[in-house]
Amino acid sequence: MKPIGSPWKEVEFANVDGRAIFEGCIILGETSEVEAAAELVKFKAQSVPQLFSDASARTLGVAIKGQQYRWPKRTIPYEIDPAIPNQRRITDAIAHWHANTSIRFKPRTSESDYVYFRRVASGCASHVGRQGGRQELILADSCSLGNVIHELGHAAGLWHEQSRADRDKFVEIVFSNVDPGFRHNFEQHIHDGVDVEDYDYASIMHYPPTAFSIDGQPTIRPRRPLPDGVVMGQRLKLSAGDCAAIESIYAGVAAADA
Repeated sequence: MKPIGSPWKEVEFANVDGRAIFEGCIILGETSEVEAAAELVKFKAQSVPQLFSDASARTLGVAIKGQQYRWPKRTIPYEIDPAIPNQRRITDAIAHWHANTSIRFKPRTSESDYVYFRRVASGCASHVGRQGGRQELILADSCSLGNVIHELGHAAGLWHEQSRADRDKFVEIVFSNVDPGFRHNFEQHIHDGVDVEDYDYASIMHYPPTAFSIDGQPTIRPRRPLPDGVVMGQRLKLSAGDCAAIESIYAGVAAADA
């Protein structure tokens, strides 16, 4: 993976039912495809070794960055797996996005690029931004309305808030409390679109304080006092910062009604 302003970096992911899951709920792709892409980058690095040392060295096809990952007309076509129970959590999440942002979700007709809400046994996860073709947003029966709002944030193009480039100024990751099998969810800074506006402890895209904890102790500690009423890792609604970040990264994309 190549964060903007940095050389290529290796990242760890979990193989969950054949999908490469990064940072707990971000789908990088099918595990076999991601492993093949990684091998391709390593192969290219044999002739361009500076890929892993020089931030200006580039290759194509792996990093998520640029306008090609924005949805045209700020509109995301979707289909819902008929097997998903309580589909109102999806429609209510969409209504929340419509009420607070210029992003629009519409039932798919013939669009080739779209989000497919798929029922799975466990987990809630999504690709980040428009990937092309059918891209799955997976939901277990236990995924709440807030979880769906969060995953729609990924589908629209947002990474996790605590993976910003400037996160260490605002939070401390307590690796000693992180379950060793899940340390990779905290180790990579991804900053190709979310480092806009100020760091937002209230973001629905932020991990909660005990995310991936081995014993219930905090894995994320704020370095500054939280503003009154702010709950870090809340899963209730988009924050003002979330809405501002989305409008910023879609500033160059004409809205559907423009």
